[in-house]
Order: sequence, then structure tokens, then C-alpha cells
Amino acid sequence: MCMEFAAVAYRSTAVSGLGSDELDHLLVGARAHNRMEGVTGVLLYDGRHFFQYFEGEAAGVARIYGRIRASRLHVDLQELQHGPVSQLYFRHWYMGCRQTGNSVLQQLSSQQWRREATALDGGGADDPPGLQQLRDFWARQEGVAR
Repeated sequence: MCMEFAAVAYRSTAVSGLGSDELDHLLVGARAHNRMEGVTGVLLYDGRHFFQYFEGEAAGVARIYGRIRASRLHVDLQELQHGPVSQLYFRHWYMGCRQTGNSVLQQLSSQQWRREATALDGGGADDPPGLQQLRDFWARQEGVAR
């Protein structure tokens, strides 16, 4: 039996007054729920905006995305990608998080995130530019040579 994987990428705006305590609480809850659902991914935050990419078994991704859409900690959610993927890239991160500058979030948000269905079996070099850029950014943050 082959598992069907899915991923979501989005950008949103944090509610006014979201402090480090609320962000820490958000991360603890997200990691616990993601672990239960087998969902992994990364969250970037510039102090005002979120960018998140998460992936996993399709049903788990759908449940996590429902929680995210219902969250009152952010507004103006802009979906960049939502659909099937052929492989998982952030398997070791139930919710990795990095504080970064707005320019990084702008670059990631402006990239193409969707690809044609015929390319879904590829992975790696055939990934959409947004995912390639996110993977490169995360590798630099982790000190992993490319």
C-alpha cells in the first residue's frame, strides 16, 4: 500500500501583539499535534508575518491545515501550495522554526509553488522554485552543505 503525501505552503500575518510567549506556546502545540498526525515542516517568522510549509500523509495534512485555518493567531492567510507531493523533505522537523527577515518571506512568497501534475513523480530538481528556495534556505540555516 502506497501512502499518499500532501503539502501546504502559505503566508499569513500575525495578529497585533503576538509576543514571544504566544509564539512559544504556538510551537509547543503545533509540534505535539504534528507529531500525532505524522506531519513535518518548517515555520519562518519575521516578527509580523508567518511563512509555513508542512507535509505528510494527506489526511494528517488536511487535519493540521484545518487547525491552522481556524487559528486566531494570524489573519490574511495566502495559500501558495496545497496538494500532492512525491516525497517529504522535512521528515526530522515536526515544526522547525526560524526567525528571519521579511525579505526572505517576500522571496519565498513570490516564487512559483505549484507544478504540473505530470511532474509530481519526479522530486528534487523538478520541485517548484519556491520549494527549492525553501530547501536551500533551510540547509543554510542548518549548516548543511549543498
